[in-house]
Amino acid sequence: MTMPLGVALEMAKMVWIALSGWVCSCLTIADEVAASLRSGDIGPFHVG
Repeated sequence: MTMPLGVALEMAKMVWIALSGWVCSCLTIADEVAASLRSGDIGPFHVG
């Protein structure tokens, strides 16, 4: 059974919106962490 082209395009659009939002939020968080490390607000991470 195949799905209509319009449904497939709408699903692809929703997936694209979700992924672009996820990437944007990850880059924003990484930028904030990097800025804090550069300014000295937070120190290096010690894990373990």
